[in-house]
Amino acid sequence: MSRMIKVDLDGAPEGAVVIQDIKDSLGRLLVKAPRALDPDLRRVLLLRGVREIVVQDDSGNDQEERDMMLEKEKEAVRRRFSKWPDSPEKDHVVQLFLKALEEFAGEQNLKEP
Repeated sequence: MSRMIKVDLDGAPEGAVVIQDIKDSLGRLLVKAPRALDPDLRRVLLLRGVREIVVQDDSGNDQEERDMMLEKEKEAVRRRFSKWPDSPEKDHVVQLFLKALEEFAGEQNLKEP
């Protein structure tokens, strides 16, 4: 299963498939999708001020991996709030964050092709 992800051009792997047309700040077409990212294309895009691109993600993340990533994010939220004194307000705020994470994860699952 593949999906679209926006990545930093500097960190995009060589050979990644650009799946969204890239335009400059004036709306001129620089790259027609689909196109594989190579060193020359990266250099030209960086010179033109492009910093992010949308590529195809073929990592094949299955539901179990997404669930593990969600749990890691939830644990990170709990750690961030662990230094706050215990109170009903703290618990409420943490629960709001956790619920927002779960809703976001659910929306992302629905958007995958």
